[in-house]
Amino acid sequence: MRITLISMTTAVALALLVAPAGAVAASQPDDDLQQRIDLALVEFPGGVQSASNEITWGDGEVTLTLSDPDPASGADPDDAAARSIGSCATGAHCVYSSTNLQGDRLSFSSCATASVAPLGSAVRSIANSGDAVVRAYNDLGAVGSVGANSWQNTSWSITKIGC
Repeated sequence: MRITLISMTTAVALALLVAPAGAVAASQPDDDLQQRIDLALVEFPGGVQSASNEITWGDGEVTLTLSDPDPASGADPDDAAARSIGSCATGAHCVYSSTNLQGDRLSFSSCATASVAPLGSAVRSIANSGDAVVRAYNDLGAVGSVGANSWQNTSWSITKIGC
């Protein structure tokens, strides 16, 4: 009986020690995501955090959506209502940090030429769900374009995008 009691006490103590560590580890992706949001807001003033993984500028004309690196978070990357090209809403044009319209997304609802710097990394794919040609620019001028209602992967060095 004494050995069983000691074993149970040891098991309970170990469970209590392990549980808080697991809880801290589970909250880590959210903390990382919030740190990325905070950094973007500092680097690109004037934005407003509009969701746990999203910042908007200019009354929603530009939106940065950060991908959640935690697949257990339950976030569904395909849960938006109206989509035209991948996760780029109808009428918008978007740049992504990864190929095949994956990763962090910076979306534009206006055709004004704007910086892609808030994306925080190189542009690796572009979606155009509007009806105008979207042009990608670097410091020297236009480097490429994406036609209406299409998308493509890119290795262009892009600093701005517009239509």
